[in-house]
Amino acid sequence: MPRAAKTIATKVVAAWNPAAPGLWFCNWKIWLEARRRLDRALAPLDLRAREFWLLAIAGRGNISQHEIAGLCGLDPSSLVAVLDGLERRGWLRRQRNPQDRRMHWVQRTEAGDHLFARALPRAQRAEARQLAALSAAQQRQLVAAMRTLAMISK
Repeated sequence: MPRAAKTIATKVVAAWNPAAPGLWFCNWKIWLEARRRLDRALAPLDLRAREFWLLAIAGRGNISQHEIAGLCGLDPSSLVAVLDGLERRGWLRRQRNPQDRRMHWVQRTEAGDHLFARALPRAQRAEARQLAALSAAQQRQLVAAMRTLAMISK
């Protein structure tokens, strides 16, 4: 994170500093730490967290750019630059949907499959290190509760 952004984030957190942080604040802090850990774990592969997630989503097969944007909560136009970079590196390919020429399918390439296979264990280790602050029972409870919350937002 750029220095200016860290300073702003630090000021916002210090100014708010709730006595009992709620779900949104905790989720935000957990995600920031998860992304930092994931970026660090994937750095030796020259891969960033957002690129990892796009490779994970594209591994489902033919998925439209519009669907990916929806899954990621992004405006489709902001997704294009990241997809362009992954395509330039040979990890994804896009092709027009033959039934609807306005739509592009996104899929991982063979090189993208190999990279994802190398990246996944690194991501899983980063996740395990973050969860290590909790007991095994707490980890199971947290993940189960988060899955429940994730399913109601579908």
